[in-house]
Amino acid sequence: MESEITLYKSQQERAGYATITIFTISSVGLLAAFCGVVFLLFTNQNFFYILISILVLLGVSGFLYASVKILISCIAERMKPVEEPVKRLTISSKGIFNHRTERQLIWEEISEIQVIDSMLSVTVDPHPEKDFQLNLSDTDVYKQMTRADFENLLKQHYKKEIYTYYTPPSCGCGG
Repeated sequence: MESEITLYKSQQERAGYATITIFTISSVGLLAAFCGVVFLLFTNQNFFYILISILVLLGVSGFLYASVKILISCIAERMKPVEEPVKRLTISSKGIFNHRTERQLIWEEISEIQVIDSMLSVTVDPHPEKDFQLNLSDTDVYKQMTRADFENLLKQHYKKEIYTYYTPPSCGCGG
């Protein structure tokens, strides 16, 4: 197990080429359906068929608009440059370095560490301005290691007790 780790801000996943291809094909298909319905609208002389064609035209145009809008957002997202990784927290044998506040906390000065539902809270009693919280879900920690490995890494350096609690996932049954 590693004795040091640097946590980075999670990178937002970008749309893949398969997604862009699927939305391109669906947009072209919906455009063809749109053209077909317009053709039927102008060639029919029965009022009932014209009314149905108008309703189908409205539905197809709505789906076409949504498909093209998603396609454009996927392409725009893909065109953005890749962000440089942003450091959030470094855990080492010396202590914890909070990169947001640019503060190094030595293990001996930390009075309490809690991990509650992916929220890391570090408390320094004599200096409350050094206290901080970090949402571990916003970092890449769970891509690098499991929860248990992260807790063991903290316990390896921090000799006092670490309070951890994870809310079990709900089944949604309301009971």
